[in-house]
Amino acid sequence: MVSKALGVAGRLLIIAGVVILGFVAYQLWGTGLEESRQQDQLLEEYAGQLGLDAEADLAEVASGAQPGVPPAPAEGEPAAIIEIPRIDLSRVVVEGTSREDLKKGPGHYIGTPFPGQPGNVGVAGHRTTYGAPFNRIDELQPGDEVILSSSQGRFTYRVIPAPQTPSQAWYAVSPSQTEVLDDFGDNRVTLTACHPKYSARQRIIVHAVMEEPAVEPSPPPAEAPEVVSAAVADDFDEGLGSTPEELPVALGFGFAAAALALGAWLLARNFKHAWVIWFVATPLILVLVWNGYVHMDRYLPAI
Repeated sequence: MVSKALGVAGRLLIIAGVVILGFVAYQLWGTGLEESRQQDQLLEEYAGQLGLDAEADLAEVASGAQPGVPPAPAEGEPAAIIEIPRIDLSRVVVEGTSREDLKKGPGHYIGTPFPGQPGNVGVAGHRTTYGAPFNRIDELQPGDEVILSSSQGRFTYRVIPAPQTPSQAWYAVSPSQTEVLDDFGDNRVTLTACHPKYSARQRIIVHAVMEEPAVEPSPPPAEAPEVVSAAVADDFDEGLGSTPEELPVALGFGFAAAALALGAWLLARNFKHAWVIWFVATPLILVLVWNGYVHMDRYLPAI
């Protein structure tokens, strides 16, 4: 009896381990595939906005500036292209920094200036999941290039030293220190991401100052300045934080998958052609497990 109980416990632990490893694989690679698909869509959409061929590559789109001052894009639409040679980064930047926005790639903080315009351009990105575009921003050094391209042109920013640390470019702040996105009296870009890696406890910050003269800014938003500031402060944490209400949903899918697997096992024990049971049940179990992964990913901090 004891040996049978130990055998069952051992099998359950193995299954639990496989499920956990599957979730790790989903976060590290599955989310990256989703980000890659979204980037292809954003690039095609951005090329269309600039009057380029839908098959244009990122370099062609980055050089496709148009005269005039463009209206601000809607949230979720392509806003710019970011290139950082030091860390081999080339991505379309989406407008907005909500969880859904950052699944598509780096996000432009709504309420901050657009690339090339006067002030402090804010851009957030993931370091671990969804393609991890900012995974290596801790490798940036003073003097490195951060190139931002918009419909107004291509603008080169130079990384500057972190405050009080002249030999290092990055520094860390708490999620509440939104003052890093304030106007410092120059024209800069501020890159933000979770810190340390695999954690959302802090935010890693890198600043870079633009070399070219600023271009004409987009029309100001309809909101009052204090409303815009509040929105930026909310986004500073929302896109990289956790969503507690997703936990019950994730656990619900997990329990449903476990119940279905148990039921299939009980039926298979008393059915001559057990493979038929598993042939029908396995795809359903995998769908439930996948949905559990999706909602658990939403529950956990978006690192």
